[in-house]
This record gives sequence, C-alpha cells and structure tokens, in this order.
Amino acid sequence: MSDNQTETAKEKVMGKFNEVKKNIETFVDGINVNEIKSKMNILVKDAQKDFNKLVDKDLEIMKKKLQKEKSDIEAKAKKFLDGHKKELNSLQSKFDKLVKASSKLKSSKSAAPKAATTKKKASKKVAKATKKVAKKK
Repeated sequence: MSDNQTETAKEKVMGKFNEVKKNIETFVDGINVNEIKSKMNILVKDAQKDFNKLVDKDLEIMKKKLQKEKSDIEAKAKKFLDGHKKELNSLQSKFDKLVKASSKLKSSKSAAPKAATTKKKASKKVAKATKKVAKKK
C-alpha cells in the first residue's frame, strides 16, 4: 500500500470515528440523567415489591406446612402418651392389688405369731417355775 492509500484509509477511519463520536454526544445530550435515575428507582421499587410478594407467598406456604406438621406431631405425641398412660394405669392397679394382698397377708401372719409367741413365753415361764420349785423340794 502506498502512503496515499494509507492516508485515505486513515481519513476514512477518522471520519467514521468522528461520526460515531458525534452520534454518542448527541445521544448523551438528549438523555436526562435525573429522568434515568427516577426510572431506575421505579424499576427497583417494583422489583422489590414483586420480590416481597413472592417471599410472602412462599412464607405463607411454609407456615401452613409447619402448622400441619406441628399438629401431626402433637397428635402422634398425644396418642403415644395416652397409650403409655393406659399402660401405666394398668400397672399401677396391678401394683395396688399386690400391695393390698401383701398387706392382708402381713396383717394375718403378724396377728397369729404375736398370740402364739405370748403363749409360748407364758408357758416357758410356767415350766421354769415348776422346775425350780421341784428342785427346792
């Protein structure tokens, strides 16, 4: 390429560059920055509202699920406790019957040996007394 061709190519490129520069400057001059800021603020607020709506909706769904699980767990726990209460009550009644039966046996056994021991003690004393009297004579 000759110097003439390179210079014309440079001039063409510089001409296009200057044309693009003018287009950008006119575009930027035509734009109101405050208007863009207000539009962006509106877009951000709308996006935040939409996001909050989605979060609230999901939160309500989760609350319902947790409430259902809570009621299910409470029902299972109540059923479990009721079953064990019945078992404990039956064991308590059996225990009470055994205690009553053993107290009756103790009272009947303890009443009979006391009377027998007193008789035996009295008879032993009598027997000792008669032996001593017999030896002295």
